[in-house]
Amino acid sequence: MNIKKHLIDPELSNKGYFPINLSVSNPFWDENDVSDIAIFEQYLKEKRQESSSFVAHGGYLEQRALYRKNARFQTGITRDIHMGIDLWAPAGTSVHAVMDGVIHSFAHNNDAGNYGPTLILEHDWNGKKIYSLYGHLAISDMEHWSVGLRFRESENIATLGTPQENGGYSPHLHFQVMTDMREYRGDFPGVAATEELASYKNVILDPYPFIID
Repeated sequence: MNIKKHLIDPELSNKGYFPINLSVSNPFWDENDVSDIAIFEQYLKEKRQESSSFVAHGGYLEQRALYRKNARFQTGITRDIHMGIDLWAPAGTSVHAVMDGVIHSFAHNNDAGNYGPTLILEHDWNGKKIYSLYGHLAISDMEHWSVGLRFRESENIATLGTPQENGGYSPHLHFQVMTDMREYRGDFPGVAATEELASYKNVILDPYPFIID
């Protein structure tokens, strides 16, 4: 898969991308705790060696056991469908704008299991407004952001945060594309229940076409 090299640090992107499976159908997660960062990092290390690539990716509309272990995803219904994609790379890795845009909003969504520092850009795309969300960033990036600040495609907009600041996850970028922000600012749902997916049709888009050459 030829993912555009400007979404995260080109030096790491040039080492190649490989898919990983965090879904409930992967028997590895029947015996191993996906929420244990040490176990997850070892899993990533082994997959990198097997693939001879460096950046792991995956997750669009993936049903994940991970969310069944966190109370914030168990509020009446089980939300376990991941609506963006994730790119795994070390904390401190640079993150880049997917296309020209301005900062729509940002926030530190700091409850456990959330995005942590989150940046949302607004773009003009084929005559329409769309929005890109970048989650699990570093707190130190936030001092450089302001609503309306303009970025060019591929420009460095942030860095990946540590587990202590990114919601408690192995360092990665959550990337998501929306056509409507509804009432959200600095946040947007990234995980849904199966019965909620219809409400996001044509609102949350498949992000892969935006990052594949």
